[in-house]
Amino acid sequence: MKKLMLGAAISAALLSGVANANITLDGSGKPVITPADTYEIYLSGASAAQNFIDLLLTSTRIPIANRICNFTKVIYKYSDNGNGKDQNAYLCELNPFNPTLTGLAGGKTNLLIYKRNLGGSAMGVSPLIAEANGNTANATIDYLKVDNAANCTVPVISSGLARSTCTYVGGNPAFSQAHKSDFGISDVDPLQFRGANTEAGFPEVTPADVAKLTVKAAAANVFNVPVTLKLRNALQEAQFPKTSKCNPLNAGYTNGFKGTAESATCMPSLNSGLITSIFTGKLNSWSQVKLGTSGDLFANAASPASTVSDDRLHICRRVNGSGTQAQLGIKFLNYPCNDTATPPAVDTGALPEAVNSAQVHALSTSGGVTECLNELNTGSNTVGTSFNNIYGDRWAIGIQALDLNANLANGFRFVKIDGVLPTLDNVVKGKYKDWVELTFQYNSTHTFDTSEKAIVDEIIKEAGNPIVMAGLNATAIHSFGQGGFLAVPQLFAAPSNGKLALSKPVNPLSHGTTAAKTDNCRMPAIYNPGPAGGLQLF
Repeated sequence: MKKLMLGAAISAALLSGVANANITLDGSGKPVITPADTYEIYLSGASAAQNFIDLLLTSTRIPIANRICNFTKVIYKYSDNGNGKDQNAYLCELNPFNPTLTGLAGGKTNLLIYKRNLGGSAMGVSPLIAEANGNTANATIDYLKVDNAANCTVPVISSGLARSTCTYVGGNPAFSQAHKSDFGISDVDPLQFRGANTEAGFPEVTPADVAKLTVKAAAANVFNVPVTLKLRNALQEAQFPKTSKCNPLNAGYTNGFKGTAESATCMPSLNSGLITSIFTGKLNSWSQVKLGTSGDLFANAASPASTVSDDRLHICRRVNGSGTQAQLGIKFLNYPCNDTATPPAVDTGALPEAVNSAQVHALSTSGGVTECLNELNTGSNTVGTSFNNIYGDRWAIGIQALDLNANLANGFRFVKIDGVLPTLDNVVKGKYKDWVELTFQYNSTHTFDTSEKAIVDEIIKEAGNPIVMAGLNATAIHSFGQGGFLAVPQLFAAPSNGKLALSKPVNPLSHGTTAAKTDNCRMPAIYNPGPAGGLQLF
């Protein structure tokens, strides 16, 4: 196969004797996975972080010494037959230019890391706690199976990766494997998975459970409540006069990345009270969203690009156990932080639309939310996938991380919240509230194979490195500003002037303190300003 060369400097290093053994291929062109020379590591949890993990392992924008995989050789990516919504795996040679990954005691040269998204963040917490508590049945979960030659397609080079699609059927040993997770990732700290955030089949997390984990905050993850494209257009009609180029009825209204429709100026806004009312199920239809003396949102929509055939309100949320769902509860419902808080509206299942209630669709991955929003926007339905659209075209609202859809390929758009743009700059200034600190964790008594803990610790370290994040954030540049991730101030000092540095993005704010660990229920404040540091006023 074609090898991915990164320039003369690396070529020279290879010629000087720094090299790894090749990953061998069988007669059909599929990699041969050999346990004797391959570290196999299992990571479960946050589906919203899938793109983050994908880029961490595959992006050439990361500085050479900080990479996990050897980018001078082919990297193989395996995805389930649902386009990787639930399960993925990555096979590569360990990076010989990363000093932490050279000379490992295990003596192996290759890495196979499995990433399970299915079930969301709590699956990066609860199975680890189960292992710590001696509950082997709950500690062992399904992962994609890639070493069955008949299960996966011949890899095809695409966008710098050799990509293969594998059939995944949970519980079927021909298409999945049962394994304990070596470590987990969650959009919020582990203690938040209690009450309605508890993963199905697991007990809620307690402080005693968390004490059995090694938990490391890694990054500030920014979220939003995107709306379907047609709903975005309707909001623009309602919030901008017809004389404005931000109104779809104006001849100057243009689409595309540089069009007026997608600009920061024309981004519509939802207020926190409305978001809370929607996600707690207090509103049943978009006609209940009022426009003062001008009627309601649904009746106001006149542009063909805005209209849908019914005003029933649809919510594309995540399942219980999702960190994405948990962070929305924290930021807009004060749940589970306050014992009297109203929990989010639950999945309505097959509830007929004639019933006077919002339609709530709980999806197990962020990819499922994307599908839900896309299909409701167009009125289409893809049979046999995460979401079954039996409703037609509808306005819908969802929950997604801000590193998605920068290319505007999907039928949803992000919105301002309380008039504030969802950008890293506004997070750093303390103006945008919908962000949390994601954490990595592992069972403190977990038995790692030789050298695998060193690899896990290096992955966690590089995931929290602001220089690495700067490279990853390059794929999250939206038409309205920069999205993506920020390093946490527990690990790296924020700029003393309180401004965002895109080359080394560090958040001066934290849900942790110098005396207490990260707890996303705590209101964020500046972590450690130092004698000359501080926050921006504007």
